[in-house]
Parts: sequence; structure tokens; C-alpha cells
Amino acid sequence: MSATQKDFYRTLGVTDSAEVVVIKAAYKALMMVYHPDRFEGDKEEAIRKTKEINEAYSILIDPEKRKRYASEQSTTKNQYEPEQEEIITNGNNELEAGWLVAVELVKGLDDLYQNLNTLSKDLAFTFKLEILETKRFDQAAAIAEQFEADFIEKYFGKNKDIQKFSRWLLSQKNRSAAKEINKLVAVSGSNLNAYDVIESIKRKYYLNYYQPEPVAENFSSYKVGDILHDNGIVFYIDQTGHGLIAHQEDSSIKATWHEAKELTGTKPKDWHLPNKEELKLLYEHRHLVGGFANHLYWSSTESDRFNAWFQNFCTGHQLNSNKNLTHRVRTVRAF
Repeated sequence: MSATQKDFYRTLGVTDSAEVVVIKAAYKALMMVYHPDRFEGDKEEAIRKTKEINEAYSILIDPEKRKRYASEQSTTKNQYEPEQEEIITNGNNELEAGWLVAVELVKGLDDLYQNLNTLSKDLAFTFKLEILETKRFDQAAAIAEQFEADFIEKYFGKNKDIQKFSRWLLSQKNRSAAKEINKLVAVSGSNLNAYDVIESIKRKYYLNYYQPEPVAENFSSYKVGDILHDNGIVFYIDQTGHGLIAHQEDSSIKATWHEAKELTGTKPKDWHLPNKEELKLLYEHRHLVGGFANHLYWSSTESDRFNAWFQNFCTGHQLNSNKNLTHRVRTVRAF
């Protein structure tokens, strides 16, 4: 197995956002357990684990090596993988004694740890080390909350309904269903219909999870600048009270025209690739919507069999481009 295939963070039992102080603490904690002179189990297993721990530590403690490793892992860093192997630390009496003292002193600290442990053992272990090493006991609740929020958004996206459902799946130890949600989010990004996705997973895994029926939005009350339940922003309203909503982030950094069309729906009220006129309006209201790059964005409008229109978000011009070239994608929907 090559170094790029190994999960060094998993080896140390920490998350990929762990600070250097936590990396060092994890290494120390694990070596206290697995060093061949201390390990109470099979010595060959101790030697194997010690070798893995040392290799992981040598990469993650060096800023340049860690950065290079992260770039090599970029295609898989947001893939949720149910943890297969328990990171054993209960042989480290020093670590556990320190944690017991902290739990006695800080009310609710163990509850914070256990809550994170339902999401990820690595997340909980990182939290434990962070608290013990930094001594920020008064900020434990805020740190735990941020750990949880970052973990959920990283693996399950920004949609609040999907996040809530994913938390519930993990609390029920249904990690297979959670992994499926992670894959759907990775493929579809912010174009997911949360209600349909949750209903599909519920049926497939026979889950007893309640979610209310989606309520039809009263678009007559919309105002320019409103942020809606699906994180879309109202950026244009015409004289009839109808208008356009845009996603607040790009659906794809780069895609061919055909790929861009596949990412989106076909009906005006679906999230869809804007036509030439809609894209012009989107450019004119780009500062309200936000998140645009000074690059080219596809429209759905074809100029001929081989070319389609795009909007230059740097110069403001609309021109033709070969459909096989790659440009950015931002979706809209109508109301």
C-alpha cells in the first residue's frame, strides 16, 4: 500500500483538521499503549502498530510533508468512511487519569465527549486531546459545537435537513446509510432535494424517521435578498411578482456544457442551468448573490450544434464557446 493510500489521521485516531499540539498528544498517547516494551498483547502486533504510528507521525508533524499528503488525498478527503478499527488508548493511564480529573472538574464535559463519539471516535479523541492539551476547559462546549458543525458540514453538506438526518443516522449507528448520504452529497452538491433524498434512504433502510412534508412557499411575499430554506437567494423579481433564485455557491468549478446540463434539472422551477437572459441578470446582480469567480459561466442557451453561450464574469461580455471546453456552473430556479 502506497503512502497516498494510507490514512495517517486514522492511524493516529484524529481528524484531518487536528492542530500540531493534538498530533503530538495523539502520538504520545498511542506510543504509551503500543510500544513493544509496554504492550500487554501480542508483541508482533505491537511492532506493527508502532511502525504505523511512527510513519503517520513523521508525515503529519512535518508541515511540508503534511501539506503534500493532503494534496495527494484531495480526491478522498470528504469521503465518509465508517471507522473499522478501534483506537485503543485505555492502556494509557496518564491520559485517562487526566481525563477523569477534567470530567470531575468540568460539568458536562463527558457528555460533550460522548456526543461527539456517536458521530466519530476520531472526532471525540481529537476533542479529548484538544481539551487536555490546551486546558481551555471554559470553552469546551463551544469547541465541541464547532467540532460537530465542521464534521457534519464536511461529510454531509450544508443543507440543514440533510445535516439533521445524518446526525440521527449516526446516533442510531447506521453508518452505511450515512455513507450513502455522503456519496449523494459528493455527487450532487447543493442540488439535492433534501426531502426526496431522506424519503429514499428511509425506504431503503426501513427507517422510522419523521420529517414534515415540505410546505409550499408563498412567493408573493419574497423580497430581493431573501435567503430561502434551500440556501438559495432571491436576486430578481419582475413586475408580476415572479422572479429568480440563485444558489449562493457554484455547482461546479469547471465542467463541459454537457456535464453542466447533467448537473441540473429541466424545468424552470427546478434548479437549472440559467439561459442566456437569466445568466445576464445573474451577472448584473452578482454582488448581491456573491461567491462568483472572475471566470466564465455556462448558460443553457445553444448557438449551434457545437457551441453554447457563456457569461464572462470579469468583463461582462456574453460570447460563444465550444461545448467541450470547461467553464464554471451556477444554477438558478424560477418562482
